[in-house]
Amino acid sequence: MPTKRLLAIKGGPRPDGMTAKMLQIAVQAAAKAGWETDICDLYKIDISACKGCPDCKATGVCPPSGELADLWVKLAFSDLVILSAPTYYANVPGQVKLMFDRLASKAMDRSAAGIAPRPTLSKNQQYLLMTACNTPFPFNRLLGQSSSCLTAMNEFFRISGMTCRGKIVCPGAKKLTEVPAGLASRIESFF
Repeated sequence: MPTKRLLAIKGGPRPDGMTAKMLQIAVQAAAKAGWETDICDLYKIDISACKGCPDCKATGVCPPSGELADLWVKLAFSDLVILSAPTYYANVPGQVKLMFDRLASKAMDRSAAGIAPRPTLSKNQQYLLMTACNTPFPFNRLLGQSSSCLTAMNEFFRISGMTCRGKIVCPGAKKLTEVPAGLASRIESFF
């Protein structure tokens, strides 16, 4: 049986933040289950903002280079991608949004004129989304904080053609120093 490949994307700036800790639990569980794991810290990649140039409209491809191009290759050849990012004002952090903007033209094939973009990745590839929100439960849901962040994250992977494996939220993260045991068990259960 071939080794399964996991791409773990850290979308928060804090090395010891709640989403980093959640991602570490997932990476350890995956390694224990025999997954080949690659970790990408978006805050260590220089991602320039989309300039609105016509290249992606004309060619269907935004020309990301360097580490961002490498990230796309890893994403395209992964069996599972985990994106773990904190909720910032009911949305993703800026670095995650930059990744979405610059890789969107890779995730969608726009070459067929007049037809909706087609996904470029396989429905056999899966993604798992994780976020932490300072707003306590149930207000994180009632006020749309964590759910809005997950919606933004989900959209990128959905348009790429991948299948959602799950979504995990850690509400009330401001008062926590460690991932709650029940949440850690839930993360581990995906492997």
